[in-house]
Parts: sequence; C-alpha cells; structure tokens
Amino acid sequence: MLLAFIKIAYCISVPLLLLLSAQRNKKISRVSINLLAVSNLLLVGNSIFFWQQLYGFYQLARDMHIHAPVNMQPDYLLAVRILLILILPLLSLVPMLRRNPVFSLALLALLYSFYTPSTWYLYEAGYKVIAYLCLLCAAYALLWLGNLLPYQYPNR
Repeated sequence: MLLAFIKIAYCISVPLLLLLSAQRNKKISRVSINLLAVSNLLLVGNSIFFWQQLYGFYQLARDMHIHAPVNMQPDYLLAVRILLILILPLLSLVPMLRRNPVFSLALLALLYSFYTPSTWYLYEAGYKVIAYLCLLCAAYALLWLGNLLPYQYPNR
C-alpha cells in the first residue's frame, strides 16, 4: 500500500518543498528543488497504481456482468480529472517539467481537488512514512548516480 501513500506524502511534503525552494539560501533551495523533482518522479508510481486499480474495477464489473444503466448521465468533469491524474504525473519523466515549481503546484492542486484530506487512509502511517522516506532516498540516489538531478544539469 506504499504506492497509495505516495499521493498523501506528496500533498504533505510538496508545499513545504515549494516554500523552501523560494529561500535565498542557495543550498537549501537547491536541495529542495532536487527533492521536489524526486517527489514528482515518485508520483509516476501513484499513477501506475491508479491505472491498476481502474483496470481491476473494469475487470470486476466485466466478470460480474455489471453494465451502466441506460438513463445514467456520464460525469465528464470527473472523467477529465481522472485522466489528468493518470496522465499528468507521467509528464514528470521530462526533466524540465520535473523540476518546474508551477508544474508541481498544478499537480498539487489536482491531487488536493481529487483526494481531499478526509479521504486519506492513514492506518499504520508510521511504517508508511519510513517506507516512503526510504523510497525517496533510493530514487534520489538513482537520479544522482544518473546525473539527472536538477543541479547536475543546470542548462538542460
């Protein structure tokens, strides 16, 4: 269930990282921009998890022969929001967007509009926070080793 916790950790940590990236201290700003890029990249895992959940619901409905009622009106706004949650995090694979604070703010607003804090599942949050921090460190290390952190390629 760590992949389901990524969106919660993103919604909690990114506002702090955005504030820290606006600091005058270059060292703090650089580290927060790097962590922001890693957080955006980890959101791809949440998008994949959400794809799997939607496909599982589709298979369940198909296996149980559940069809939508004829008089049911589709909610197009909800469909657009779901598509944005599925596709927008995949754009963080592009290095320029990964470190962009406006892109992070747009992702944050989209996640807050879809996943309100009252829907967050925080059972065993202590273990999930530790696992998320380990995942964040591992992703940071992989990006550092691949020279893909924002401070390693300032001109790209």
